[in-house]
Amino acid sequence: MEDFNKLRLLARQINRTAFQHGWQFRIEITSGHSADPPTDFDIYVKDLTYDPITIETENEKIGGHTYTWPVGSAPVTVSMTMRDNVDQRIRKWFQAMTDIIVKPDGTIELIKKIEVQVTKYVLNPDGTDGESEYWWAIPTTLGAITNNRDEAGNIEFPITFVQHRTSPA
Repeated sequence: MEDFNKLRLLARQINRTAFQHGWQFRIEITSGHSADPPTDFDIYVKDLTYDPITIETENEKIGGHTYTWPVGSAPVTVSMTMRDNVDQRIRKWFQAMTDIIVKPDGTIELIKKIEVQVTKYVLNPDGTDGESEYWWAIPTTLGAITNNRDEAGNIEFPITFVQHRTSPA
């Protein structure tokens, strides 16, 4: 039989715990080159998806057993679903940023000229910036854009960045 006193204490602890909410984040992107995002970029970010830790492994079969060995850390992929302004400022900014990656002659621009720093801040309950994490990344995808006359919502599309290097420097 359950101890009702323990359950009551657990319920009280759960009610008093300040869980983090999904909306408690802020995104900042800095490039150090001409493709900085609009100053109001963060208000266009609807949601954020990323995989902060992925350890790559390799399997090795020895006899009838399989062993898995860590071999490195995988780059972080950061995806954001974006809303856009009627002037298409987010789409145009991302397009301008990706236009400099592959030159018209087919050569690739130097990484220092195309990487950006993507910083995610956790927002404290009072709205101030809390902890942060950042990635040096390159823009890779402006995803599918759907226009729909039956839907009265905002135009939304995903943009994706991939971490350029897994080392912090």
